[in-house]
Order: sequence, then structure tokens, then C-alpha cells
Amino acid sequence: MAFSEKPIEIPPPPKFELTSLDVAKGEPVQPLDRLQIMSAAEWEVFTSEFVTYLDKEYDTVTVCGGGGDLGRDVIARFATGWDNFQCKHYKDKLSIADVVAELGKLVYYSWKQEYSQPREYRFVTPKGCSAACMGIFTNKSRIKAEIIKRWDKSCRDKITSTVSIPLEGGLLAYLNTIDFSFVDEMSSLEVIRRHSLTPYHTSRFGSYHLKRPLVPKVAPKVIADNEKVYIEALIDAFSDADGAEYSFEGILESDYEDDFERARINFFSAEYLEVFSRDGFPQGCYDKLKEECHEGVHSVLREKHDDGYQRFLKVSTQSVNIPYDSHPLRHFLQTSDRKGLCHHLVNDRKFTWVKKKKS
Repeated sequence: MAFSEKPIEIPPPPKFELTSLDVAKGEPVQPLDRLQIMSAAEWEVFTSEFVTYLDKEYDTVTVCGGGGDLGRDVIARFATGWDNFQCKHYKDKLSIADVVAELGKLVYYSWKQEYSQPREYRFVTPKGCSAACMGIFTNKSRIKAEIIKRWDKSCRDKITSTVSIPLEGGLLAYLNTIDFSFVDEMSSLEVIRRHSLTPYHTSRFGSYHLKRPLVPKVAPKVIADNEKVYIEALIDAFSDADGAEYSFEGILESDYEDDFERARINFFSAEYLEVFSRDGFPQGCYDKLKEECHEGVHSVLREKHDDGYQRFLKVSTQSVNIPYDSHPLRHFLQTSDRKGLCHHLVNDRKFTWVKKKKS
């Protein structure tokens, strides 16, 4: 039997900017995988982190956990009631039996008036729900019937170790009054999305799994509205160097054309970095990067320069040398970003290239 050889297609180049961290460490542990390796105790703390930022009306968020929690894990209180986030870090997917066991506690302790019924009750689990379990969350009218059917096996002798609790009399009558529409699950993807909106996200998951899209090396042909301030400042700098009045069209036919085009590429590179930072880093991260840039170039700005163009060149050179060692975005920074930050600061009117003469 003859064997034929098939050429292997060359893999396409990455669609993301490779960083030194990618090359040194290899593939990162993705957020969904990190959920699986948390301990049960860590899972409750993790849940409390995103619950704290889930709803602005929450007054307090408390991690109960352990014995005596009365079937509550993470409690979020607000003025008129409370929500419960039940943390289930099991080795398997959440089952109907698991749900019944927890809701049995809710039924019993709210009947005993240890606490009121919550507004919302969410099961939070890293492995998600079994198909059967998803069925009762899709059709919540089934939840009550499942609790009644499974009570003796899942609840009667498991709610408390001190007494057996039969489902009869007043307890059964109370159960029949409950509409379980307030019960649901929260998927792992939704948990991560919620957590990504908190300041805890990057410190827990790192930024290593984030991939910055490739940055175009050509600026758009049309000048955008948000470019007018820094472009005007650049034209003033070129004019200041030659003692001439340059227009936009004149720059494109002058010795400064390359400076101008690179400045626009750098501006947009930093703008792409700003957009990227919003998706995976704490709020205000990019603003702090600009603040560090401003601090790093401030002394060079204050030096005496022959003209605005020389100030622009010296400050641009200095901007490349700022280390940013402690900033979360440092592994994603490129030379064009560092220079582009200066144009963003000019846009913010933090400084300009040509000092205005005192009258």
C-alpha cells in the first residue's frame, strides 16, 4: 500500500499583537478554566466581589458560608429586602437534587421566619447546570413539584442535623404559596462578564489572557474631529521652526510630511490602546497612563527649546524612554503608543508645543 504525502498548510500569522509575556510564558490560563481550579471558599469570595458591584442599590454584601448560614451563601441587602447568591462549587454540574436541597432550606427557614423570602435567588456555579436542571429553570412552574417529590430524600433529614422535617401541615401549605419565579442560575460566562466590570478582575485573572488586536500602521485618510487640537499644535510647531505659516495642505508638501504622518499613526495607536484598555482593565487605567506620561515628559517640556518643533522632537524622544514598570498596560505598550500619548495630552490641553508669548 502506497502512502501519499500531503503538504501542511502554513498557519496564518496571529491576529493579535504578541508581547514579551506571550513569548516567555506561552498560552495563558483562560478565565473559564481558572473558575474550575478555585476552592469552594475562594468561590464564595469571588462571588462576593462581583455581587458588590452588581447593583448600586445594595447597602451591604455579606459572605455567610459554613455552619449556621441557614442555606445562604452571599447575601446582598438593600433598603426593602435582600438577594441571595448560592455558591455551589461541585465537581459535577448542578443537578435538580442540588437545587432542591438548597431551596428546601429556603422554604423551611423562611417559614420559620428566620428571614424573609429574597427578591432574587441565584445559583452560582463554575460548571453550570445539567440539562435536566436547566429544564426546571426554563420552566419554573416545575420547581415546586420537584421539591415536593424529592423532599424526603433531599431535605427531610438534611436541612438540620438535630431534627427530621416532614413536609406536612403548615410547612406544606406555606410551600404551596411560593412562586419560585425568583429562582434562577447564573452561567459561568455571565459570572465572568459581571466580574470583569469590577476592579478585582485584573488582579484575580491577570491581563495575560487579553490579546490586543493588531494596530494599523497607516492612519485614516480623513482627519477625524478628535484630531483637530493636536494637529493644529503640530502645524504651529512646524511654522514656529521655519517662521512661516503652514496650512494643512502645505504640510503635506513640505519636509515635515513624514513627521505629520507618523504623528497621526501614533495618535491612533494610542487611541486603539485606550479602547483595548476599556475592555479588560480597571476604569481609569488609560487616564493613569496619560498621567504617568505627562509626569515623565514634564521636565523636558520645561527646558528651553529653540522652537516648538524642537520641543516636539525632544518630548517625543523622552516619551519613548518612560518605563511604566508598575502600570497594568506595560506589556501591551508599543513605541507608537508612547509617542501617541503625547498627542492625546495635547488634545487634553495639558501642554502644547509652541509656548504662547506673554503680551
